[in-house]
Amino acid sequence: MDKKAKNILFKTYWKNGWIDDNAIQINGADFEYAKSKGLMFEPLTISHDQCLDKIFEILPTISIDKVATAFLSSLSNRRLDWRSSLASYFIAKQLVPHQYKKAVSGQSFGEDGEEHTRVILVEFAEI
Repeated sequence: MDKKAKNILFKTYWKNGWIDDNAIQINGADFEYAKSKGLMFEPLTISHDQCLDKIFEILPTISIDKVATAFLSSLSNRRLDWRSSLASYFIAKQLVPHQYKKAVSGQSFGEDGEEHTRVILVEFAEI
């Protein structure tokens, strides 16, 4: 993993805790550099239902062997970003289609009142 890109990513989103969306600042050159190294991406906003649809579309294409390999590899090469594959996979496997219910503490609502979810998709083919 490119150390400079990783540093840009962390400085953008983390300072003694997650940085509030309204306070995130990054200059264009840093963003493009981290993006070119695969650690940052253009913002993606999707609805709850779109997120579920995407999970149900992607999940059958991911083998448990690939997930296990990613997790085990993370233990020896210290790639902590690969470690989350195990929990993410099994949580996704437990999902069932359901209607969105507004959370009392929800803070990611669009102007239309519909919740939007920020999504990061990892391609296991890269592992």
